[in-house]
Amino acid sequence: MRNRDILEKKFPKKEIKSRLGKDGKELYYLETLSIIKRLNEAFEGEWSFEIKEKAIDLERGYVWVLGRLTCGNVVKEQFGFKAFSSDRQGGLVDFGDDLKAAASDALKKCATLLGVGLYLYQEEEEASLPRLASEKQKQFIRTLLKSKGKTIPEETLHQLTFQEASELIDKLKKEEAH
Repeated sequence: MRNRDILEKKFPKKEIKSRLGKDGKELYYLETLSIIKRLNEAFEGEWSFEIKEKAIDLERGYVWVLGRLTCGNVVKEQFGFKAFSSDRQGGLVDFGDDLKAAASDALKKCATLLGVGLYLYQEEEEASLPRLASEKQKQFIRTLLKSKGKTIPEETLHQLTFQEASELIDKLKKEEAH
């Protein structure tokens, strides 16, 4: 298999995560570990990543880095960003963790330039990704199970598609009716 084919192949459903974006739209993403494993698979570990520049903007409350991914003779650079983390009292937590998160963001963006997970950024219809269960569905499932004295592993719950969650809710409600 060619490097490009390895880099661009789709990820298993369990590795695709989602979160709500600023506009309330569901966004799909991959964790850094999945990106690293894919780069290792494609380049047999023969790649490197370095931070070229970094800055902490105290006034605006974020850190950024410029990362460089080198795979053979191919070099990709991209910025990574992370808003400051704060504790419950609003105090800053740790610039080191924020810089690490910005570096991970830069690595993922560099890898995307090589085609890793690029399909996740296409429109949902084009990417043919299953819509994941909504938070409302997951909470309803937890409530239904709790009333029966049962639980479901959170990892399992987070991997449910919208359709699977709907079917599980229907099943649990039918059991409750009997």
